[in-house]
Amino acid sequence: MQKTNFLGATLRLKYMAGHNEKNEPKFAIKTYRNVNGTHTTEALVAVAKAIASLSSQPLDGILKQETTELS
Repeated sequence: MQKTNFLGATLRLKYMAGHNEKNEPKFAIKTYRNVNGTHTTEALVAVAKAIASLSSQPLDGILKQETTELS
C-alpha cells in the first residue's frame, strides 16, 4: 500500500509590478514558507488577501505549492 507524507507547503503571492518597454506585464512574487498542511483553501485565500492589502501593488494570483513524500 502506498503512503503519502506531507513535508511542507509554501504560499506564493503574485503581484503586478508594472509593464516593461514592450508594454508587457511584469510580475513580482513573494513567497511565504512553512505553511501548515491543515489550513483550508478559504483560510489561505483570506490570509493572502489580507497580506496583499498591505501592498501598493495589485494582487494578480495566489499559489500554494505542496511537497509530499511518496512511499
